[in-house]
Amino acid sequence: MTLSGVIPGIVDAHVHFYDPMRSTWALSRFSHVSAMPVIKHFPRTALWLSGLTSHSSETRLMIDPSIVRSPYEPAQYGTEAGGVRRVAGVPVDTVVGVESHWGGSGSATSETSFAETRYVTGLRFGRSRAPRLGGFVVSGDPTDPGFGDNLDEHLRYTPLVRGVRYQWSSHSDPQVSDSRRAAGVLSSMAFLRGFEEIERHGLAFHSFAYSHQLGELDLLARRFPETTIVVEHLGLPVGVFGPVGSETGMTAAARAEIMRLWRERIAMLGARPNVVVKVSGLALGLLGYGRETSGNIGGRDILAQMIAPLVLHVVDRFGPDRVVFGSDMPVDRPNAGIDVVVGALLDVVGDRGDHLLAHLFAKNAQRIYRIE
Repeated sequence: MTLSGVIPGIVDAHVHFYDPMRSTWALSRFSHVSAMPVIKHFPRTALWLSGLTSHSSETRLMIDPSIVRSPYEPAQYGTEAGGVRRVAGVPVDTVVGVESHWGGSGSATSETSFAETRYVTGLRFGRSRAPRLGGFVVSGDPTDPGFGDNLDEHLRYTPLVRGVRYQWSSHSDPQVSDSRRAAGVLSSMAFLRGFEEIERHGLAFHSFAYSHQLGELDLLARRFPETTIVVEHLGLPVGVFGPVGSETGMTAAARAEIMRLWRERIAMLGARPNVVVKVSGLALGLLGYGRETSGNIGGRDILAQMIAPLVLHVVDRFGPDRVVFGSDMPVDRPNAGIDVVVGALLDVVGDRGDHLLAHLFAKNAQRIYRIE
């Protein structure tokens, strides 16, 4: 099954762009070696040293440190996505950038977030093999008293801002990334005041949290029925495929319970018409693919078999108009390249008809992110 004749090109709604020597997120890795004299005189050597080990937050997110040793910008993405046409029949022609603040503390400041917006929107999109930039999702903390002013600053700088990503993930496993948000943060008055700013600007709210937290999103969706809420990475059922951290998904019974609770919460959110699920992070290590840095999925067929129960449940509960494809490149690359991810997803939903395929791979993203 291909997308030829269904859509002219894919919209990849979840890509991270950065340069280890420029991006504010990537530069934070220098703290590993900042005390060394080498950083002052040989920054590239310092960068290499910092790439040999992971930050603790990256370890808990199971992000391979090798991906931050070199820039990941439109040219690199375009080269990597070159194989998509072979498996899908059409290329990736548009991307939505998502700010690359991955720290477990969720501590992107207004200054670093604005710097990321300037950096990404200034990259060379739409040239050579690189896709065009259809929109950008910034990081933000609605509980910050200055959140509204910071959001205004982003929007004054560029009309491409389409959403706000909030990391509020919390997990009982000490070896799984935790954003250290207070329990019940989505119902706090500080958060709700900030969320009203998102509503006022007509932006989409992007949730980075884990499957056991999705009940709080249900309450938020009911309170703000006119605001699109995007659940990233299928709602992140951590450990659903295998052991993660120090105590998650360690047995078949534990993994079955993770799957059961995830299915229940996805079904609950499916009843909220303003909630959308991003079919992204399909090769994300947190799902429990294994501890190896590469090759642990083993190819398109195996990936399709693993993700099918998750993807089909989401599609059945949300329908063709509320699912959005995202590759999560380059974070997922150590487990599966974008051509493998697209191919596996086509294997899973290819028989569901052209309407679903067109909306999953392009039309829903074009609507949500107002892509012309």
